[in-house]
Amino acid sequence: MFHTVLLFQSIDAFDYTNLKACLSELSKEKNSRHFTNPNHTNERIYELYKEHGIIIILRCARKPIRVQSNNIQGINQDSQGVNYHAIEIRLNPKVLIQANEYVKVARASDFVEICDQFKRVLKPLQKAFETHPSKNIYRFNKIDEYQVKRIDYCINIRSINHKEYIELIRRAEIPARFSPVTNLDKRSGREVAYKNSFYIQTQNHSVVVNFYNKEYQMQTEFESFERLKDASNIIRLEIQCQNGKTNSLKQKFKWKYRDFMNFANDDIAREMIYYYYEKTVGFEDYFTLDEAKRRVKSCDNYRKKTIDKMIEILELVNQKRSIYQALLSYSDNLEDKDSVAEFNSIIKKIRKSCINPVTIPVNWGYDHIPNLVNEMDKEFTQLLRVVIN
Repeated sequence: MFHTVLLFQSIDAFDYTNLKACLSELSKEKNSRHFTNPNHTNERIYELYKEHGIIIILRCARKPIRVQSNNIQGINQDSQGVNYHAIEIRLNPKVLIQANEYVKVARASDFVEICDQFKRVLKPLQKAFETHPSKNIYRFNKIDEYQVKRIDYCINIRSINHKEYIELIRRAEIPARFSPVTNLDKRSGREVAYKNSFYIQTQNHSVVVNFYNKEYQMQTEFESFERLKDASNIIRLEIQCQNGKTNSLKQKFKWKYRDFMNFANDDIAREMIYYYYEKTVGFEDYFTLDEAKRRVKSCDNYRKKTIDKMIEILELVNQKRSIYQALLSYSDNLEDKDSVAEFNSIIKKIRKSCINPVTIPVNWGYDHIPNLVNEMDKEFTQLLRVVIN
């Protein structure tokens, strides 16, 4: 239940130069593309093993020296810092063990095969490097020599109502410390939300939540993919754990290192997906505005004033077509902190009444749409059965 993995291994500056030469030679032999990242000039990218789901990135950077004085940590502005050299591997583990498989996701039970194929595919690189003098011993084709910088936990849910679900999910709640990920619209010149997805990230970019239409993504990014029908009706629920989050997971579980073996864990994947799904979409079913209001009015555990406020918020969310946009409107773009707190409190009360604050558009012709969490439960149960059997 994971997809993209970013691995890294620090290397000596002398060995970095030799590794760079090896990769350049191998790339020329196979007429493979290699180039400097135009957005990050300290990165050299090699597509030598791209067909196996492996992109190699050589990184060279100067890291500032952190100092501590009188129990206060900071960065020495006068210091030139230290040079940092590393090999990073952006890995699609499913493609590594199953050629051209860009739809399905890897599971913990695939780990041994992933390690074996990683060793096999990168063996030529290891052999080439060993022909050069080096200051240290490296095993570039052994996955346990690397640390995890990023891992994407994800699950595919197939539904004939995938378009409706994506539209409802796009209207979900954006938690505190998260903000929308936007894209530049070339026509208008404005930053806009990504089409057919609910895409948000934390302010420090340590966690990215991306729930999206897999078929649309494949059509957009893999036009030549022969099996586009494999992605039909699929909703991908994806939690990207970046460097800060992978480090916090290491601390949480008291791991010594950020080894891939630790992260390739279906229980962690399930926990992460459910956690962020609840914080954004929630577990409540969807109803039309009229039905949601009827259910709120039938609540006997709230005073009339509270019920009126719940109905007001439901109507505002329906009008703005998004919980987040409704919050911005209600709180003067988050400037009124008391209004933010009141809005969030009412949203919680609506959810506790087993009603999703996002309501179904009348023209869809549905009075009720079950929450996608029911399908998530089935999918996770099915994956567990496969592992056990």
